Amino acid sequence: MPSNVGPHGRMWSRNRGFRRARLPGCVKRHNVDGRCTQEMRVVPSCASVLFLKRYKLFTDVRTDMRRLQGKRALVTGAAGALGQVICRRLVAEGADVVIVDLARDRAEALAAELGRSRAEAVAVDLTDFDAVGEALTAVQRERGVDILVNGAGGGAVVPFAELDAETWRTQLSRNLDTVFNVTRWVLPGMLDRRDGRIINIASIAAVSGGRLVRNASAYATAKAGVVGLTKALAIEVADRGVTVNALAPGAQATPGRDQDSAERRAALLDQIPTRLLGEPEHLAEAIVFLASPAAVNITGVILPLDGGHSI
Repeated sequence: MPSNVGPHGRMWSRNRGFRRARLPGCVKRHNVDGRCTQEMRVVPSCASVLFLKRYKLFTDVRTDMRRLQGKRALVTGAAGALGQVICRRLVAEGADVVIVDLARDRAEALAAELGRSRAEAVAVDLTDFDAVGEALTAVQRERGVDILVNGAGGGAVVPFAELDAETWRTQLSRNLDTVFNVTRWVLPGMLDRRDGRIINIASIAAVSGGRLVRNASAYATAKAGVVGLTKALAIEVADRGVTVNALAPGAQATPGRDQDSAERRAALLDQIPTRLLGEPEHLAEAIVFLASPAAVNITGVILPLDGGHSI
C-alpha cells in the first residue's frame, strides 16, 4: 500500500487527517443497511486483494473479474458431453453462447438450461457447407461471433488394411471439413471487427500418430489436418486482430473408460507421465484462457493436454 496509508486502511491527508482509503478503480457505494462497500472495475493488485479480503469485500472482485464478459461464443458439437461442459464454462465466465449441433433436442435442452437470454441453439449438418453458411449468416445478422470453438468430430477405430474409402472420407469430413465449413463463415466478421478468437480441438493423435489408440489412421490424419490449418490460418490473420490456436487432448476419462479392465487401464496410465486421464473441465479451462485477454499474443499454438504423453 502507499506510504501514506495508516493502520486499518486509513489514508493520511494534511487537511483532513486519516480518512478511509479509496482503492484505484473502485466505486464507492452503500448497501441498504448503510454500510459502505467497494466494487472493483480493474484487476486488483495483490495488495488490493489483501485489503478487500480483510474487509470482506473480495466477493465483488470475483464477480467483476469474469474473463469473457460481453463476448459471444459459438461452439460446435456443443450438445455432446464435452461440448456441454465447454458451454457451461463459457457462460460462467460471462459469455453468451451459440450451441451448434446436429442433435436439435439436446441443443435446445442445453440452451434452456443455460437461459434463453444467454444461449441459443442451432441445429445444422456441419459437413454441409451451404447449410452451415445459411445457418451462421442468420446467427451473425444482428450480432457477430467473438469466439469460435470448433469441437465437433469423432473417431473410428479401424485397422488401415481394413479401412474403406467411405470410412476414410467420413472421418475427414467429420473432423476436418467441419472446421473449414464453420470457420469460413465466421472468420470474415472477425476480420471486419479486427477481433476474434478461433480455438480448434485437434488431438494428440495428430502429433503422436495414435500411440494411445491404435488403428485410428483416418482420425489421426484428419486431426493432423486441423493442426496444419490452425498454424497456416494463424499466420494469415495474425496482423488482423484474430488469433487461431488448437488443443491436442490425450486420453480422456470418458464413461467408457469405466468398463476398461484393470490391466488395460494400468497399461494406458503407464504411457502418461502424470498418470492422469484428461477431464472435460481441463479442456474447458484451456479454452477460456485462450479466449481471454490474457492470451492476446498467443497464436498458432497447438497446446497438448495429455499429461506429458507427447514429451
